[in-house]
Amino acid sequence: MKGTERNLIKWLIILGSPLLSIITFLITYYINPLDINSQSPLAAIPATLFSIIILIVGQNISTHFEIRNTSEYSNRIYKAVKDYLHVTSVGSPERALEYISSRMLSLREVKNTSLNTKFESDRSEEKLYNTETYFDMSKQIGSLTTKKLIWKDICDNVGIVRQRYIDSIAKTNSKGKKHNYKYRIISHDEPQINFIILEYIDGVKEVLFNWDFRGLGQDPTVLLSRDDKIIEMFYLHFNNLWAQASPDHDKTATKSTS
Repeated sequence: MKGTERNLIKWLIILGSPLLSIITFLITYYINPLDINSQSPLAAIPATLFSIIILIVGQNISTHFEIRNTSEYSNRIYKAVKDYLHVTSVGSPERALEYISSRMLSLREVKNTSLNTKFESDRSEEKLYNTETYFDMSKQIGSLTTKKLIWKDICDNVGIVRQRYIDSIAKTNSKGKKHNYKYRIISHDEPQINFIILEYIDGVKEVLFNWDFRGLGQDPTVLLSRDDKIIEMFYLHFNNLWAQASPDHDKTATKSTS
């Protein structure tokens, strides 16, 4: 689908949903399906309910449309970068975690995604999130974000407990003061490309990607790039995801995920 067609559909949904809601309200109020006395204050309730339902459906369609566009964009990024020469192999996801962990004290800001479909969540838990390396790094994040490190995570409902755990460590270490760990949640049906952007104190930036456990019987090899154009693409994609994601409104007490 071309960009102009995509934008046209987007605005039709945005503008059409409220208009359809108003029309639904007027028609339902006129028809009066529950045969409520028109003089009664309750007469407008059925019309209001139907119009609200139309608004909710329109919003859900709009959200699904935006997420699908984001998924298509992430696939284009992966295809464009996969065969690019300015990348190096870091190794397994756990090896990549060790690489990041060893550089934590030199980092100024980190932008990370943790998005897994149910199909790949079991394998990613076994090979990445349930490792001692990830557990130790979670504690590092919770500690260093009370100082100068800025860390942003985008997660989904599959693994949100991990972000809540890090957030709880940051809150404990900051002793009620402000800290620099933030995370948001995004819903998605299609697989999303995972990546992490590292920005060092001296201004050097790099991105690590290809963390996704989608292959059958084959774990991913994480790739690293310091190419400005590649990093810029991932920056734009992260900002797009962050804008669509939502704060965690259902925070609960979390326990260690080790």
